[in-house]
This record gives sequence, C-alpha cells and structure tokens, in this order.
Amino acid sequence: MKYDKYSANAEEFINHQEILDTIAYVEANRSNKELQRAILAKGAMAKGLDHREAALLLVATDEDIRRETAELAGRLKDRFYGRRVVLFAPLYLSNYCVNGCTYCPYHLKNKVIPRRKLTQEEIRQEVIALQDMGHKRLALEAGEHPLHNTMEYLL
Repeated sequence: MKYDKYSANAEEFINHQEILDTIAYVEANRSNKELQRAILAKGAMAKGLDHREAALLLVATDEDIRRETAELAGRLKDRFYGRRVVLFAPLYLSNYCVNGCTYCPYHLKNKVIPRRKLTQEEIRQEVIALQDMGHKRLALEAGEHPLHNTMEYLL
C-alpha cells in the first residue's frame, strides 16, 4: 500500500516501508550538518517539519546541532504557548490490552478489572461532557489490543 500521511486508512499513513525508508534516510544523513542546518532554518520559519526532518534532528550527532535544535524548540514553544502549562484531559476509550506493563492497570495479567470498550456514541457523550467542563485538549487513552483497539477504532 502506498504511503499517504493524510489518509484516514491506518495502513496508508502508518506504512511499514515508509518507516524503513525513514530510518534509512536518518542513518544516511545523521552526520550531514548542512542538511540539518537547512532543516533548522525551515523550522525557524514555524511552517512545520515532516517526520523525516524531525527524526533527523532528534538523532543528530553534532553537539552544536543538538544545542541549536533544543534552543529553537524552546523559542518556538514560547512563541506558541508562552510560559504556561498546557493540560490534557484523559479520554479513556478502552482498557483491553495484551501487554504486561507493570505500571498500568490495563495490563493483561490484571484479571480483576472488568474490560470495557466505549461505543462511538459513548465517546461522543464523553467528549461533549469534557468540553462542557471547559476542556479544550484531550489525551486518548486505550490499551493495546489488536482486535478491540484497532487503528480504525481509535481514529
């Protein structure tokens, strides 16, 4: 399937070959300071970076590039958000999970919690309730389960 970052189809915007190609791009350019500085200049215009550009800056090996990236990120954060803390209200969609993370109550070995997955109508009602309480930003929360929590369900 062809990679399409704008698609609502999970297999098109989360594409295995695109992930491999991005890793190869980053590895090939990890020490390319000229390219990294061009990406930083683009970032300074606050027009957005694509996933490859962001990934390349995250793994840069040059200390000056790493420092410049951190400084630019700080300036852009202050420009867009100021000196405020932004909070997200959790929207719990499903607690079905196949993992064993010890810090999370959704883990597979937890046999005492009832498992539940919200319907689309229940999600709509929860979003309206959170909005009515004044929340503007939501953090979607769900366990990882290939049958109950498909990408299409989350979308």
